[in-house]
Amino acid sequence: MDFNAGTFVNQAGTVRVDWPTHDHARLKLTRPAQHNALSIDELAGLSDAAKYLHEKQPKVLSILSDSANFSVGGDINAFAQAIAEDTIENWLRTAIGHFNGAISQLRNLDAAIVVGVQGASAGGALGLIWCADHVILSEDASISMAYAKLGGSPDGGTSWLLPRLVNPLRAFEMFTLMSSLKAKQALDWGLANQLVPATEMSQSVDEVVQQWLSLPSQSLKNIKQLLRSAQSQDLETHLLQELEGFISASKQPEFKQRVMKFAKLN
Repeated sequence: MDFNAGTFVNQAGTVRVDWPTHDHARLKLTRPAQHNALSIDELAGLSDAAKYLHEKQPKVLSILSDSANFSVGGDINAFAQAIAEDTIENWLRTAIGHFNGAISQLRNLDAAIVVGVQGASAGGALGLIWCADHVILSEDASISMAYAKLGGSPDGGTSWLLPRLVNPLRAFEMFTLMSSLKAKQALDWGLANQLVPATEMSQSVDEVVQQWLSLPSQSLKNIKQLLRSAQSQDLETHLLQELEGFISASKQPEFKQRVMKFAKLN
């Protein structure tokens, strides 16, 4: 891995973080020949990349892929090899252990996260998508939950994230009855914010990034933290968090400047 010159690259060269601007980190999956299938190299790379991002603390994180497909999920060929070698339990503990670290750290970032998804996305890779605060799907995108058909079980936080985005009934339907979900239906079910042509994906992601970068950092951070904690705490606790968050925001120079400009008193 290389932490020099503001970049991170895993040893296999299949996971990369670069910095378009000082406040914007971009995480990319770069294993296009294998449709960004996630083997141990990629999962360990994502875990290390997430640790790197925690150290650097970007204001905004975008997640993209260098492939016609976002990611087909776990590397089935690696599964097959581990089964043939009778090492599947050890392989899964190692691989999913790396992925759990990545998902947990990405989920806990203060950065606002936007992800751009084109083509196929499946399995654990959906955990990367659903860690985001804004999801953009290409019009040709599809979401596949093939765990049950494969005889496996959900990972990557998908069984925790999905019921919160839709509801438990929809989540069970997706895991057991639906081979795939097309982009329009994913949008209708609340699993994405917008659909764009695949050729406009990078531009659409950058537009969201630029809008977030224009917002005061404390406001953006507070909004993200409040919406996440609202799922797990009682109202009284949340009201106090809102109060303290507003006070912390009011102490930032941007708050005074923007309030005075809005009130036309300066």
